[in-house]
Amino acid sequence: MDDEFLPVSYSSSNAGEGKAGAKRALRERVGLRNDDVPLVGIVSRLTAQKGVHLMEHAIWTALERGCQVIVLGSAFDPEMQQHWNELELRLRHQYHDLAKLIFAYDEPLSHLIYAGADMILVPSMFEPCGLTQMIAMRYGSVPVVRQTGGLRDTVFDVDHDQERAHREGMECNGFAFEGSDTGGMDYALHRAIDFWYQDKEFWATLVRRIMDQDWSWNEPGRTYLDLYYAAKER
Repeated sequence: MDDEFLPVSYSSSNAGEGKAGAKRALRERVGLRNDDVPLVGIVSRLTAQKGVHLMEHAIWTALERGCQVIVLGSAFDPEMQQHWNELELRLRHQYHDLAKLIFAYDEPLSHLIYAGADMILVPSMFEPCGLTQMIAMRYGSVPVVRQTGGLRDTVFDVDHDQERAHREGMECNGFAFEGSDTGGMDYALHRAIDFWYQDKEFWATLVRRIMDQDWSWNEPGRTYLDLYYAAKER
């Protein structure tokens, strides 16, 4: 992972070192404490499509579990943005060095979040493809997603999707939930946090695994070319 916005280049072979360096840099930049706790990241537009009600609930859940949270995004709707401004003010008073909400477009910071976070939350109501979860995995951040569209196509739950992953020639790579209620969100997020706290060896293996998965156009491109030339020969 060569990225000019990261303090350390890393791959799956030294993901622990690379992500630790990115996490320190991220915390220093935004003013989070350098504690040994999970860091939950959200990089998203703040819209109903992206599941903002679940994002907000997840922030409080993560903080109650001792995690840190960072959100990077903004809302197009003024009323929605005002709501999140008020939420940021509440969090600043209650969790000033544990939660940071940043309402901006900031490409370098987004890279640092993808690398420095332990898990990335993507609770979209619908998502035809979705890039966030694939970017997160490339940086070794474990996706926690709602099962819809492209999120379901690319994220296989470590507890429930072994058979589906096997059919797709994949390995399980994240945590997922169904429905649009907060109970489903809690179920996935609590499991992710539990694994981070209770089984560091499993978590390190999962990070290496998701970094090695290939979500590029290489394989689909080869498949397309094979089909194209096969059709030409008919």
